[in-house]
Amino acid sequence: MRRCLLLLCFLTFLCTCARAQGPVSGFPTPKGETAIAISYSKENYDNYFLPDNGEENREIETISYSLFVETGVSDNMSLIATLPWMQINDDEGSLQDASLWLKYMNLEKRSGRSANRVFTSVGLSLPVGNYETMGNTALGQRATVFQGRLVYQFQHDDGWFLHGQTGIDFQISPEAQSSWPLLLRTGYGGKFFYTEAWIEFVTALESGSGVQGAAAGTGSSWRRLGGTFYVPVTRWAGLNLGAAWVLGGEFIGESSRLNLGFVFKLGTGK
Repeated sequence: MRRCLLLLCFLTFLCTCARAQGPVSGFPTPKGETAIAISYSKENYDNYFLPDNGEENREIETISYSLFVETGVSDNMSLIATLPWMQINDDEGSLQDASLWLKYMNLEKRSGRSANRVFTSVGLSLPVGNYETMGNTALGQRATVFQGRLVYQFQHDDGWFLHGQTGIDFQISPEAQSSWPLLLRTGYGGKFFYTEAWIEFVTALESGSGVQGAAAGTGSSWRRLGGTFYVPVTRWAGLNLGAAWVLGGEFIGESSRLNLGFVFKLGTGK
């Protein structure tokens, strides 16, 4: 069980990271181990949510390829890096915004056959591609965003877990914006498979124009539901399938997303 969950500690990136709450999970990555994940996703919508229950017709299809790396630098600390490539409709694709995170396990307390874990994490995302920032098919804003997270996870030895995380996102440029994210997740990981379900709430703390970006606009708020199913191929690698749906919000597309990923781990001496 422990070996399986060590591999799955970074799997959650594949179903939640893209344009969502970030790549921080509730599983520690041991010192000397490096997790690498490569994913493909396809997202579609034809309805865009506006404030005051308004809607707008749009035909948007987003293809994404993402790279994720997490490496354990100590028993309690890991570094996380992400890099996505995106294409909207038939427009030219580009690298989008890379991010770098520091994740620290503040508490791990066992009680009987369960463990309580608390993590804190800070991250910074920066644009790395010279992509278009205006119009309905823009990849983003070339924004610089500071992100902070507080994570709690209850893990039972039978494999099931409960997870919650929240924090704050500060967009520094091109204009100052902030939002409050909340993620709730539950799932089960065993020897032969892993599955989870999650729901995400993002609330903008300032109003925005909402004019740019295929996925979301300035001042976006949304509710998103998703799930993941994973199967190990070897002790150090596996495949996953995930899906997500935007249920509502403002300045956000009513999208559905399907993603596939390959995950492997280096330094698997145990």
